[in-house]
Amino acid sequence: MKCVKFDLSHVEFSKNDIRLGIKVPEIITPELAYFLGFHIGDGYMKIERRKNKIDYRVDYNGHEVNERKFYEEFLKSLIKQLFNKEVNVRKGNKTVMISFRSKAIVLFLNKCCEIPFSPKIKIKVPDIIKNSNKITKQSFLRGLADTDFSLVFKNQGRKPVINFWTYSKTLHESVKELLKELGFYFYSTTLERERKKTKIIAYIVEINGKKKLNQWMKDIGFSNYNTLTRYEIWKETGSLPVGTDVNERIKILKDRGIEFPLSASGRN
Repeated sequence: MKCVKFDLSHVEFSKNDIRLGIKVPEIITPELAYFLGFHIGDGYMKIERRKNKIDYRVDYNGHEVNERKFYEEFLKSLIKQLFNKEVNVRKGNKTVMISFRSKAIVLFLNKCCEIPFSPKIKIKVPDIIKNSNKITKQSFLRGLADTDFSLVFKNQGRKPVINFWTYSKTLHESVKELLKELGFYFYSTTLERERKKTKIIAYIVEINGKKKLNQWMKDIGFSNYNTLTRYEIWKETGSLPVGTDVNERIKILKDRGIEFPLSASGRN
């Protein structure tokens, strides 16, 4: 499939963007697709207007322990690769954070990549992903999975389950379409919950069993160290120690002669 160039006519570079050498991609790539999936899952993006200033803000927040190494070694370098933007990984309130400002990046994500401003109401898989090739769709799904999917092992490790929970019906429906297109069979349901005395609906997708997990790791994979270490230990030992964090799991793997991370993509 021929790659169509983005229409960058709506992307404006601030003086600070120009000074820092900020760039934006000209075409959709697997790396950008991954980043878009990651942003849809965990990103915050907003234009904040003050009296004498406009802030073009992007934020990412992860678990203070389980995602710090991933933010420092993977996400930080991905942002540099895509946008030539140097970012810092900071400690928040029980979180790890990447936060930056850039007019060009915010307008690019919104105007070219169809990423809505926060709060992400009616979020969905962007059309640029739907109309892209298989590898790009797989990369997008891996980015979303690294934020909004979980991997658990039931029945004493005999039944692996990949879970996707969202409170967005539009995202739920578009992810189901993408999974079907990529050849995944899954179980879908809804669950009514109460939050602050307000009833809300959780939309759930489950991909069950070893065969489907093997298919997932072959076609999609994980890049998030937290999930990837859970998988690697289960694959190596047939079970997962309860209550371990990512650093403890990396040590377990190293003690067994398995270096981590295994690869830049997280695939086997």
